[in-house]
Amino acid sequence: MKVDHLVAALRNTSFALYLTGNAVSIVGTWAQRVVLFWLAWEATESTAIIGLMAAADLLPSVLVAPFAGSLADRADRLALARRLQLLSVGPPLILLGLLWAAQITTPALLAMSLATGIVNGFDHPTRMVLVGNLVERSLVPGAVAINSIVFNLARMIGPALGGAAISFDTSGAIFVLNVVSYLGFAAILSRLTLVSRPEAGPSTSVAAGWVDTLSHLGARHRAVLIYFALLALCFRPVFELLPSFAETVAGPVLEAGQVFGWMTSAQALGAMIGALAVSMLTAAVGVVPLILATGAVSIVALALFLVSSGAAAALATLTFLSGAILANGVSTQVMLQTEIADTERGRVLSLYTMIFRGMPALGAFLIGVGGTVVSSKVLFWMTIPALVLASVIAARRL
Repeated sequence: MKVDHLVAALRNTSFALYLTGNAVSIVGTWAQRVVLFWLAWEATESTAIIGLMAAADLLPSVLVAPFAGSLADRADRLALARRLQLLSVGPPLILLGLLWAAQITTPALLAMSLATGIVNGFDHPTRMVLVGNLVERSLVPGAVAINSIVFNLARMIGPALGGAAISFDTSGAIFVLNVVSYLGFAAILSRLTLVSRPEAGPSTSVAAGWVDTLSHLGARHRAVLIYFALLALCFRPVFELLPSFAETVAGPVLEAGQVFGWMTSAQALGAMIGALAVSMLTAAVGVVPLILATGAVSIVALALFLVSSGAAAALATLTFLSGAILANGVSTQVMLQTEIADTERGRVLSLYTMIFRGMPALGAFLIGVGGTVVSSKVLFWMTIPALVLASVIAARRL
């Protein structure tokens, strides 16, 4: 991917405005997520509850993805995105009211995570598919990479703000920030224009549309999505269960809440570096070699994270792991954005979102519950041989 393609994408006014609004919204979303997960951990100190929080936040994407993809392929995507931002204001407003009424409970946290997860199940694929319509087709790979870099830069800032809010006991400010960020993004979306107006998909039922899309999905695309799904199921739950790792890493000297914020920011820093690496290497190396290489690097990185001791080593290896996993995901998304027809891209990217959000939630739930019986580290070690085998099979089929 050439650097001038990245610059050309940024010169598009609508795309630049989209990045700004998206970034501020993501900062608020991730700051709130850190606060909610920490409040749940502080109240229960249970990996099972953290697993349930992750499942409540992420698994709804699996249920709504078929409808979200079909909607994104048929509806006015800008209007849909604006409405979703306004719906997203609900959970932080309710949380703010509960906080002022001193009624923040574990069931309330689970309910708000679930509500946020349902809205995000529609919002995430809609935001992704918009990127492909804001710039010319030749600039889509660069736009995807830039969007991922900005996403992860915002995801790095958000947890840092969340960690600071935990330390200073100012969670309410995070909920206010999230409300303002959604309203601001909705206002920005009302000013955007699309470079390409997507053709409406065929007027078929949701089920028939998905059957048609999956039947036309090539063998290579299926293999890449399966490999992506295995990484999401087995390795990405590490990021959902960071509160339990932070407690161990902090020890008697550091404050666990602050370490949790550092670790989530390290995750985002690694992801940003991974996205930048993909933007620089795609043209020279190719998408498929990048997918295979980043999968292999993820295996090594997870092993290093699991054996690390002390905050510095944990943060360094977590950055390494996050960068590899994110680079794999961005490479997969670039392939889908550039090779799938526009009339089907919404559904395929919804499938991507289903994997991206649903599989880590399922993995976090299984490992979180299993962690009440054996160490979660042991369970993560058990996933490594499975990914080694999957990498070998993927290398042969791709």
